[in-house]
Amino acid sequence: MVLSRIDAKQAVNWSIVFSVLLCAAIVAMGGVLSQFEVIPVPDDPLVYEWQLAEQTAWGQLTAWLGFAVHQLLIWGTIAYAQKRYSKRDYGKTLRPVNLWALGINVVFIVLHYLQSMFFYDGIAQDLPSWTAQFAVALMLIVILGMENQRRGLFFGKKVKFRKAFTDGLRKYHGYFFSFAVIYTFWFHPMIPTLGHLVGFIHVVLVMAQGSMMFMRVHLNKRWTLLLEILVLPHAVQVALNQSSNIWPMFFFGFAAIFLVTQMHGLGLRPWVGRIFYSSFLLVTLYVYLVLREPYEVNEVLRIPLIEYLVLFIMYGIYLAGAWVSSRLRPLRLAVSE
Repeated sequence: MVLSRIDAKQAVNWSIVFSVLLCAAIVAMGGVLSQFEVIPVPDDPLVYEWQLAEQTAWGQLTAWLGFAVHQLLIWGTIAYAQKRYSKRDYGKTLRPVNLWALGINVVFIVLHYLQSMFFYDGIAQDLPSWTAQFAVALMLIVILGMENQRRGLFFGKKVKFRKAFTDGLRKYHGYFFSFAVIYTFWFHPMIPTLGHLVGFIHVVLVMAQGSMMFMRVHLNKRWTLLLEILVLPHAVQVALNQSSNIWPMFFFGFAAIFLVTQMHGLGLRPWVGRIFYSSFLLVTLYVYLVLREPYEVNEVLRIPLIEYLVLFIMYGIYLAGAWVSSRLRPLRLAVSE
C-alpha cells in the first residue's frame, strides 16, 4: 500500500489497535518496573504517588528532553499544516505532514516506553499532579466552546459567542491540545494500573486525532465524541485505583456534560435522548439514596459547573482584551500618522 494513499479512517482504526497493543506492552513491562522503589502512598491526593523515592538525574533529563523535543516537533507539523492548507483542503487520504506527525508520535511513544523501563520517572517529579489534570480539563472546556456553533452548549441551544472568539479557539486549539496530551503523556511513567492504561489509550488517540489535521475524519462527530467521553472511564478508574470515595463526582459529572451538551451533536432521535435522561436519573437516585447520603448529590454538579464557568470566564477575558484593544487602536493610528 502506498503511504500517500492511506485512508484517514484506516489510520484511526490502526491508532486504536496501536493503543491497545501499547497497553499490552505496558502490562508486560510491569515486572521490570517492580524493581524501582517509589514513594509511600501519600495522604495528600494532590501528591503523585508514582514517582521514585529518590529522583535520578538521568530520569529527569530523559523525561524532560523527551517531552520538549516531542512537543516542539509536533508544533512544527501544526505550523506547517496551517501555512500549507486551508478549510477547503480537508481530504480523505493522509498527506506527508500527517505521516510525519503520526511518525513523530509513534517514535516518542516508544521512547517513553523505554524511558519508563530504564528510568521510571516522568516529569511528575518536578510538578504537582493537578497540572496534568488541569491541562486535560482545559482541553475539554475549549472543545465545548469550539463545538458550540454545531451542537450548542445547553441542550442543543447555542450561546452567542463572538465569531472571533470561536475562530480563535479553532485556529490555535491544535497547539494547546498537543501540549495538553503530550504534557500528560510524559507526566506519567508507563504504569500498568487500569487507570493509567485507560489514560494512555486516551492520550494516544488524541495524538492520532491531532496528527490527522486537515483530514475529514478530524471532523467526524462520533470519533471526536469518543475522544471527549474517554475522560469519564479514565477519571473514575483513577479514583477507584486510589481508593477515593469521590468516583461518583467524576462519573456523574462527565455523564451530565454528555447529557447537557455532547449528545446533542449526534442527531439522536428524541426517544434515545429520553432513555439517556431516564437512565441517568435512575442511577443517580440509586447511588444517592442507597449507596451515599442524599446531601452528597451536589457531586453531580461540581464538574459541569466548573467547566461551563471556566468557559465563560475565558470568554470574559476575551471580551476584556477586545475592549482594551479597541480603545488602544485610535492611539496606535495616531502615533503611526
